[in-house]
Formats: sequence, structure tokens, C-alpha cells
Amino acid sequence: MLGKRKNDSAPHSLSSTGLNAGRKITVWIYGLAALLIVLSAASLTFIAHMAWREADRKALESEQMRMDAMLKDIHWQIGRDQLSLAQWDKTFNAVQAPLDKEFIKDELVEYLWEDYVLDRTFIVGKDGMLIAEAVELETRFEPKQLPPDNLIRKLADQTRADFEAKRGESGSVFSDWYMPQSVLLDLSAATFALVDGTPAFLSAMPILPDDGQVQLNEDYPLVLVNAAYFDEDWIAEINDQLSFKDLHFQLGMPSQDDVRNHLVVAADGSVFGYFRWDHAKPGREIWAAALPLIFVLATLIAVVAFAAASKISRLSTSLEESERKNHYFARHDALTGLPNRHHFSDCLAFALDNLPDRPFAIFTCDLDRFKPVNDTYGHEAGDKVICAVADRLQGLVADKGVVSRIGGDEFIILVTSLSDKHPLQLLANQLRSAVAQPFDIGNGQQVEIGISIGIATAPDCGATEKDLIRLADMALYRAKDNGRNAFEFAMAPSAPDAGDMSGFTTQSKLH
Repeated sequence: MLGKRKNDSAPHSLSSTGLNAGRKITVWIYGLAALLIVLSAASLTFIAHMAWREADRKALESEQMRMDAMLKDIHWQIGRDQLSLAQWDKTFNAVQAPLDKEFIKDELVEYLWEDYVLDRTFIVGKDGMLIAEAVELETRFEPKQLPPDNLIRKLADQTRADFEAKRGESGSVFSDWYMPQSVLLDLSAATFALVDGTPAFLSAMPILPDDGQVQLNEDYPLVLVNAAYFDEDWIAEINDQLSFKDLHFQLGMPSQDDVRNHLVVAADGSVFGYFRWDHAKPGREIWAAALPLIFVLATLIAVVAFAAASKISRLSTSLEESERKNHYFARHDALTGLPNRHHFSDCLAFALDNLPDRPFAIFTCDLDRFKPVNDTYGHEAGDKVICAVADRLQGLVADKGVVSRIGGDEFIILVTSLSDKHPLQLLANQLRSAVAQPFDIGNGQQVEIGISIGIATAPDCGATEKDLIRLADMALYRAKDNGRNAFEFAMAPSAPDAGDMSGFTTQSKLH
């Protein structure tokens, strides 16, 4: 019986050994499965986290670049607005002794405030002598010596010094001081500062005649300094193009270093203030999509593996879509969807490369009587009018060229399929007629505006972006001076009178 029992115990021992081995294998399988699940979940968590951070970083980087480009455009636009009045025989003559106070008050200051919304105006002579100043339309003629550390004087002195440095290098066939408007824009001194306790952008421009034969004294020129306040309306206006959430400006150094702050530097190199906004966070969407996937992976590896591939693909697509949108908004106007200044420059560069085989023209356009629409009916009504104008211009130009909005109520059109004068006249008349039609702004209300157009053809008027836009802008200013709601052609620079404003020919005017 004992032997029998010993023999009977063998199968039980073998069975126990096999069972233990099976359990060990099962444990190993579950352990490996668990490890695979943990590794998969950890890997996906890491990927989602990195994609989240990268998407947010790219979105912030793109928005910071757009803000930087916007501030540069503001400097360029204010300088161009100043130059339209500062380089003018009437302004030059008015600031000579004795001062033409009526012109300065009723023409110069009124244009700067009502047309360009420049809140403060200063006219500064040699040695920091303040000749005149204005707050909006209130002009004061109380000459006084500005102290050497006064910022207005510093800007004027810097602009005058830069002008003198360039004066002997102009190489002009006219007087030694005469230089292209692009050079005058480059030497314009500008900075951010407090003016009357309000944050403002300051810009200085020399006051010069547009007649290149006039001889200037060695201690000339007088300098025009303007300030544009950073008020809520100004920030709202630039945000019409940026479409940032909760955009605001704070004075001084931020309390802590943060990449989300867009710093603004004063003339002395110190931090004047910073812009801040709630930047786009596409990473949140990525993270929200990844979390459910991580939980699914913890329970079912096969399903999770399949879902992971699908989700990662969608995450990648989401990131690419975010990049595509950022790229789109960096090249298009947020309000109208039209190409912006940078996109237009690329199109113009392509057209310039095809000269002289394919001549073309550019139209610089500025809306007339648009500011009263904003002032009377509000920015929402103004936005409706801007969008409607964009649709009408785009509808008429169609495949004949590219319509671009470059800011505020300014548009620029590249016409690639027309270059002869008569077809361009027809198109300009069509544009003016279209814009002259009433605009519905809601609640049964309608408004009427107009448009002034300056036309420059290539290669007749130049073969560079600066030359073409400069001549088209000069024609545009002439159209405005002649009563607005009109268009004018710029004369070729080679014409004998190309240096004069008389070198532009008014083609038509809408009554």
C-alpha cells in the first residue's frame, strides 16, 4: 500500500508543477501585457504632451510675429501719413516766418487729426524751439524752448541729424537735400512714450518742399512730430486685423518674465510696456483627444493600438490644420479674408519678375467719408461697410488681378491682365461706381461713401515695389486734394515734370 501511495503521488506532483508553470506563464503574459499597456499609455501621454506644447508654442510664435509686423506697419503708415503733408510746398511755406497760422490750424492740423487720427501735433525748430502744438483740433502758438531732455526735442533733433547726414549723399539732380520719399521714411525717428499721461506712438518727419529746386538753409529743416494715443479705440482698430482675444496694453516692465508678453521698447532702450492677450491654445484640443485614448489603452491593448494609430493621425492632422490656419491668417486680412500687405508684396514681386514682358498696374485706394460711419454708427457698422467694399472690389477685379486690404480703410489692387490706359480708366470708374452705391448696415439704415484711387503702371512708373507704391500713393493724395472720389494716373519718373505734383492727370471724378 505504501508503494501504491508513492506512485499515486507522482501525477499530483507533476500536475502541481504544470499548474504552477501555467500560472507563471499567465503571470508573465499579464505582466508583459500590463507593461505593454503602461509603456503604450506612457508613450502616448508623452507624445500628446509634446504635441500640446509644440502646438501652443507655434501658435504663440505666429501671433507674436503678427503683432511685431503690425507695429512695424503702424510706424510705416503714420510716417507715410505725415509725409503726405510734411513734404508739401504749402506746409513748407506756412511754417516760414511769419507763420501762416490759419493754414497750420485749418489745413495741417485738421488733416492730421480728421484724416489720420493723430492726436497730438508739434512743430519744432532748431535748438528745440517749439513753434506750435495742437491737441486734436485745438492749436496753440506759444513759442517756447524745450529742455534738452525733452523727448519731443530729442526726436526732432535725431530726425534733423539723420537728415543732415543723408543730405550730402542724396546724389540728386535737384538740390543737395532732395531725396526719395522712401529715404525720408527710413530716417523718420519714432518711439513709444507717455504723452499727457497717455501711452502713445511718436513719429517725427522733416518739413520740406516738394519742389526740388528750393534751396534750404544749413540749419533747416523744421520737424513735424505727431503722437497717436494707445486708447481703447486704437487697440480695437488694430485688433480688427489681428483678431486676438482680450488684447490689452500695460505700461512698464511685466511683473514676471513670460513669453506671452510682447514687449515694447522706449527710445532709451528701456521697456515702455507690453501687449498681452489670451493666445490660441490648440494644444488643449490635442490633450482632450488623447486622454480618452490613454484610458482605453489601459483596458484593451488591441483596441487601443488601433485607436492610437487613428487618433495620432487625427492629432497630426489637427496640428497641421492649426499650422495651416496660422499661415493663412499671417497672409490674409482677418476681417475681409483678402490678402494682406505681405501676401500682396509676394504677388507684386512675382509680377515684377515678369517685366517687361507682362506690364501691369497697381491701384492704391482710400475710402472717402468712412470715418464718420465709424463715429456715428460704431465699429460694427464700419466693419460691415469694409467687408461689403471688399466684396464689391473683389467682384469687379475677379481674375484680372489681386485685391488686398492693407489696413483701416485702405486697399491696394494689383491688376495683371490690364495695362493700357483706357481699360484701366474703365475699371477705375467701375470701382468708384460700385463703392458709391449705398451700403446696408442693418436696422433699415444705409450709408454712402466714396473711394479715391491712385494708379501707377509698370514698367512705365518703375520696376520696384517702393517706386510703384510711392507714385500711386502720390496720385492718390492728389485725387484727395482735388475733392476726393476720383482717380488719377501717376506720370512716369522719366517725364520732365515727374518731380512735381502737377505730373499727375485726373481722369475722372464722381459727383
